[in-house]
Amino acid sequence: MNEKKFQRNVRIAISPVCNMKCIYCEGNNGFGKNGRTAAMEDIRRKPISEGNITTEELLEILKVFYKVGFNGITLTGGEPTVNKEWDKIINETAKIGFERREMTTNGVLLGDYFRKHGKLPKLTLIKISFDTDDKEEFNRMTGGDFFDKVVDSVKTVSPHINIIRANKVMLRKDLKDLNRYINFCRSIGFTAVNLLELVAYPNSTWTEENKNFFKEQFVPYEEMIKELRKVENLESKRYKYGHISIAKDGFQIMATDSKYTIRDEQCKNCPIDCQQGKFTVRIATDGNITMCPDYKSELVSFNGIEALKNNTLETRLREMFETLTTVPEIDWFDEFRKKYDLL
Repeated sequence: MNEKKFQRNVRIAISPVCNMKCIYCEGNNGFGKNGRTAAMEDIRRKPISEGNITTEELLEILKVFYKVGFNGITLTGGEPTVNKEWDKIINETAKIGFERREMTTNGVLLGDYFRKHGKLPKLTLIKISFDTDDKEEFNRMTGGDFFDKVVDSVKTVSPHINIIRANKVMLRKDLKDLNRYINFCRSIGFTAVNLLELVAYPNSTWTEENKNFFKEQFVPYEEMIKELRKVENLESKRYKYGHISIAKDGFQIMATDSKYTIRDEQCKNCPIDCQQGKFTVRIATDGNITMCPDYKSELVSFNGIEALKNNTLETRLREMFETLTTVPEIDWFDEFRKKYDLL
């Protein structure tokens, strides 16, 4: 029996590479640690040279995820559309029964895909990383001449999907232009904007420059909401991970509050001020399954293909699912930021 009391997504990296070279990516300038190429959310345990699991293997793993109660998927990477079977994965997960079929993408290839096929696969939500409406700044941040391609993609596919959302990491320097940014997103076809808090990674590679940038540019969630109310003159309503405002034309403006994602005592010792906590489970391109970015590799992490073959996958995923439904929510951000002198 497929229990669906809790809405839980599984986040799937389907490509270890990206066609952008974003300055903020873990694979900065195309090459990240351990030889990964713009890996970002591909939390794998093997080097790229050892290869990726096949689409068929991934779908077999996902059938077990659905069986134990996960009812949504999000494709990510690297850049998911670099994987030539990304559309097959979306359509096959719809057949399995996943109700929410989302993709987080840079959007570069979406317009060309639609013109070639005349339709989109069965996506319920597209999320495009779109941090600025300033063309010069966008191209500087992404390491190439990508702005026009992304804008073209949004204009091309937006009439053919109910929700296409711009994800923006909110920086203090951008507050004064927030109204312009939101109106530009509206004008090109986005139906929603999600403002995200800046994250901090005070680990072994953390520098004084990183810390100063965070302290200068971090915008607390409460301040984002205050600014949004001035921009849109709307009262926002609470949702699970933040606030959402809906304008008269249906345009949604969301702000994500990292305090309200799922965390526990184990998270307290992690040197990453992330947006996510343990709110989801990830599958890497090598089949590794873990619960979060897991900087120290201390959380549950195992080879999904091996577990599938030895018939332990269902048991292990049920344990993960139970953890996600019972873990206490602990607000420890102020403590974290004080510890690393980020306040």
